[in-house]
Order: sequence, then C-alpha cells, then structure tokens
Amino acid sequence: MTTDTVPEARGSDARRLAKLRPPPRGWTLTVAMLLSIAVIIAAAVWSAASEQEDALADLSHEQALLATAVAIDFEARLASHHGAAARDESTILDEVLLELLAGARRLEEQGELLVMVARPGQRGFLTTDRRVIPSARIRSALDGSDASVVIPREEAPSLGLPRRTAVAGVARVASRGPQPWGIVVVTSAERLRDRQRQDTWRLGFTVVIATAVVGGLGGIARRRMRSALDLERAIAISTVLREREAALAKADKMATLAALSTGIAHELGTPLSVIVGRVEQVLGRMTEDERSSSALRIVLEQVERIRRIVRGCLALARGDAPHLVPTPPEAVARRAADLVRHRFDKAEVELVPRIDADLANVACDPSLLEQAIVNVLLNACHATPAGGHVSLDVHASDGRIFFVVDDDGVGIPDAVAERASEPFFSTKREEGGTGLGLTIAREIVKHHRGELTVARRTDGPGTRAVIAVGT
Repeated sequence: MTTDTVPEARGSDARRLAKLRPPPRGWTLTVAMLLSIAVIIAAAVWSAASEQEDALADLSHEQALLATAVAIDFEARLASHHGAAARDESTILDEVLLELLAGARRLEEQGELLVMVARPGQRGFLTTDRRVIPSARIRSALDGSDASVVIPREEAPSLGLPRRTAVAGVARVASRGPQPWGIVVVTSAERLRDRQRQDTWRLGFTVVIATAVVGGLGGIARRRMRSALDLERAIAISTVLREREAALAKADKMATLAALSTGIAHELGTPLSVIVGRVEQVLGRMTEDERSSSALRIVLEQVERIRRIVRGCLALARGDAPHLVPTPPEAVARRAADLVRHRFDKAEVELVPRIDADLANVACDPSLLEQAIVNVLLNACHATPAGGHVSLDVHASDGRIFFVVDDDGVGIPDAVAERASEPFFSTKREEGGTGLGLTIAREIVKHHRGELTVARRTDGPGTRAVIAVGT
C-alpha cells in the first residue's frame, strides 16, 4: 500500500527522556550542597558579628585612651598652676577647667565627638558650651572605675549626638579634694555603622561567591554522577528537537492544505450546482427510460455526497468539530466499499470485506468517515498488483471499532513511513498521486477522536492500515 502520510509522532523518545531520572544519590549531593552553603552563610554571619564586636571594643579602647590623655593634660595643668603661686584652690580649679574646656572644644566634632567634665559632687556632666547633661549610665561607669561604656542609641540624643550607638571613654583625675574629677569623651559609632554596612555587602558578596563555587563544584560532581545518562539524554533531546521541527513543518503544510481545501471547496460549489440543474432537467424529460433515469439519480446522489464531503472538509478546515451521529459501522464500511468497487474492478484487484455482525454504533459523520475509509482503500488498491487482494476487516475491541485494511503489496518501507505523514508526500507522483489521500483521512479520523496507523504487515507481505474510532 502506498501512503500519503504516517501516524502522528507518538513521542516515544520524548517519553523516554521524561523517564530518565537522576542517580539514586543525586539528592544526597543536593542536600550536601545546601548544607555547605548554609555553613558558609552561618560562618560569614558569625564572622561579621565578631568583627562588629571587635570594632566596638577597639572604639571603646580608643575613647578610653583619649579620655585618659585629656585627664593627664588636666592633671598637668593643675600641677603647673599649683606650682606657680599660692592661690585659692577653687580659683585654680576654675582657671584650669576653663583652659581644659577651651582645649577640648578643639577636639570636638559636631554630632560626632563630645568632651565633658564631671566635677566632684555634681551629678551631671559639664560640656564645653557650659551645659550640664545628666547621664546615670556614664556616672555609674565613672563611679565603678570603668574605662569605657556603650551608650544605647536611645540615649544618644540626650547627649546631643545622632540617634546611634555611642561609646564613652571615662578617666578619673585626682584632686586635693575628697572626690576625683572625671573626664568623659563620647563619640558616635558612625564609623561602626559604615563598617557594618560594608560587612553586610561583604557578607552578601561572600555568600554569592560561595554559592557559585559550591554550586559549580556540585554541578561538576553531579554531571560526573550522571555521566552514564548523558549519551542517552543527548540522543533523546536531539530526537525530540527533530520531532518538533517536523511537527512545525507539518503544521505549516497543514495550514497550506486547509487554505487549499477551502479554495477548492468554494470553486466546486458552482459546477456542482450546474451539474445538478442539468441532470434534473434531463431527468424530468426521461419518463419512459427507467434505466437512464436510475443512472441519473445515481449521479445526483453522488453529487450530493460530494457536497456533504465538501461541507465537512470546510468545517474541518475551519477547525469545527464534525456533527457526530450514532451510525452502524457495517453500513459505513459497505458504503465505502461500494464507492470504490469500480476502481478495484478496473485494477483487477479483489476487495474482500469481512464485517462482524452486531457491532455497536459508532459516533461519526457518515460521509466523512466513509471518505476516510475510501482514501485508505484506494491507497491499498494502488499498491496491490493485478490479481492481488485487499481485505476490509471491521470488528470491535476494547470499546472501539476497528476498520483494518490489508493489501498484498510489497509493504511500506520504513524510510517512506517516516515521511508519509507529510502533506503532499507521495511515492506515486508519476501515477497521479497527490500526497493528500492519507493526510485528509488522518485529519478526518483525528476529528472523530480516533486514530489512523499505517505500518508494514507482520503476518505476511503488504501494508496494514487501521482506523480506530470510539463507539
């Protein structure tokens, strides 16, 4: 049997690709990669937190040293004033305090660094601009002999600093009185915030790099673990791509065929109407020649059949679903066999219908399904030499009706079968083949929610075509 198309691709290679699974230990590698990344992130976070603590400790130490330096300067000034002349102690302290505050003002930075002095017996702290600022936290550190104290961001504005964590260095200055003086140098931890911001960026960069490295190494390891599947997967992917390209090419040809069918169907309308009109005129005059009248009525029936097929093809070209009605499959098969009988007789090929009795009705458009069977039978007739046989076997199985056409030809070559699904593809081009017969048949069967398959017979020479539709 020659073919004009083959069954639609069943996607066996695509299904084989879908069945490929990672090696059993693939999930273990994935978990190990995720754990490695988590450990790296945790280590980076811990490192950033440690660096933050170290930076805060360094800043506290710097402030303590600065406070100590100011305290030493204060003590030196006191000593120089005491040695210069015998004066009142309170006068000396006031003079030294004024000098210290004037010098400290040069150290201060607006909103960044603040120098304060704690006078004996005074709860607050004297600033360089003569304000007195209370701070229980700094007083507690001074009384407890601490070298520095961290001031929470909530208390920083009360010292005239931005709302950020601050660090105060504390130093005590010995005096001739019963209580020591105190020097406090307070700074905002703005540098720490900038450093923390840099640490955050560094942490993010580290995580990204670490993730990329671990992911890269893990990917290499995973590819090695799956090396046994690489070749098969590559072949399957290549096959899927080829099938996809073939499907696109087929879709393009089907679109061309649909447009061509629409044009042909419209062009056939006028001549068919003319034929019907002329035949009816002649038929009306032939009242006595019954044989000729019967022949003309057959012509009218066939013209009407052509019209139904044309309407059906137009509907299929538009994508409309055919009008399905319950129909006896034996009637469809016998009608199709009768329509091609003269072609078989002319080719000297015997057509042998074998139709089971009591078959369930099939849901179909009778004219279209008949045409699909006719196209398959004509293909079988073309492929069968004179004196050969073509069988039409109709039976039911698994809730479906099967129309099986077997011929005695040489059989369809595999190379031809691969391309036979293409519209306009024919091995009988020199004999008038259009390459549309099985293409149209397959589209009709497809719109009946059925399936058309064509393959070399396994029980003898020739080709087998099977139309399967639901009941």
